[in-house]
Amino acid sequence: MWRAIMEGLDRRLGWREARARVMADAKRLQPPNAGWGVTLGVMALAALALEMLSGVVLAFHYRATPEAAHASVAQIRDLVPLGWLWLSIHAWGTHTLVALALIHAARVFVKGGHKRPRELTWVAGAVTLFAVLGLSITGHLLPWTNEADWATVVRLGHVNEAPFIGGLASRFLRGGEEVGASTLTRFYILHVAILPAVLAAILCLHLRLVKRLGLAPAVATDEEDAKGHAACAEGGEPWFPNHLLRAAAAATVAAGVLITVAAMFPPEPGARASAVTPPGLRPEWVFLALFQYLKYWPAKIMGLSGQTVGQFFAMLAVGAFALLPFLDRSPERRAGRRKVAIALFALAALVWGSLTFLGAVSGRNIDAFGKTWRFNDRGGLK
Repeated sequence: MWRAIMEGLDRRLGWREARARVMADAKRLQPPNAGWGVTLGVMALAALALEMLSGVVLAFHYRATPEAAHASVAQIRDLVPLGWLWLSIHAWGTHTLVALALIHAARVFVKGGHKRPRELTWVAGAVTLFAVLGLSITGHLLPWTNEADWATVVRLGHVNEAPFIGGLASRFLRGGEEVGASTLTRFYILHVAILPAVLAAILCLHLRLVKRLGLAPAVATDEEDAKGHAACAEGGEPWFPNHLLRAAAAATVAAGVLITVAAMFPPEPGARASAVTPPGLRPEWVFLALFQYLKYWPAKIMGLSGQTVGQFFAMLAVGAFALLPFLDRSPERRAGRRKVAIALFALAALVWGSLTFLGAVSGRNIDAFGKTWRFNDRGGLK
């Protein structure tokens, strides 16, 4: 009887053929250069899984209205079993996910994994990162704290200055003249429905492309085209069980570290949104560079808003990041043979890191090395 059932299911679903394809893919050799570094993407997936799980738990108790949002978060923290831990995992998970995604992207670039024929794999990964950043921005407002409320006011002010569609986008996101109930509703819908759907679709495409094209070998694209991926992977290990066990270990470590940090350092609850602007307002670390960069633009440039001009160049940089495979056309993958590209990458990382540091210290007094360092709004010493 059981055999008849399985035969019937196979005729209708073709599960035996699908299983055979999966097993064949699992036994396919990966390039010899595929080591622990390739598990960064799996670690990011582990952080994303914890974000999704904790987000579902929080959504059962959250109420997306200005009157109830802050109180519902407090109830989750104080009354829901392990609610404080779920909140902390969700907060720390965002930082972990973004950091791992950025490190993963940097490694792929340095290894030349974005080059032909994996251009669309990179583009899908970049759009996935943008969706994650969008989730970070929209989720920041949901606790309805004073800091999140005013940070959203500042963000939408920057959006309003963006070229081409800034005014339309800011009005749509705000839902009125000021940040309020309509803004919270729209951010909530974006956070729990629209952006997760976009993220899921693009991430599935990204993973499908990774599966179809395989990991990039440490040879030039011309050589891979001539020999084929299978020949370039000779001497490597199969995905199952070698790389699967490595990926499982990395994902377990990433999840364990995230949960441990969340348990040891739960974020402090913020005050409810009010009309009082909080001191020292600044965005999350990943947006600090842009926040600081826009400070250096004058009010007007040839009759145009300096903010608009500055954001135009920032948008060009974001577009260049997403379309990087079509700009970096060299067939070489080895970093030692791509000195100009690696130097430009190092310069971009240095600029981003410097702006992030200046954004973190601007307008603050920092006690270090036995003295107090006083920084102005542009990050310079007073």
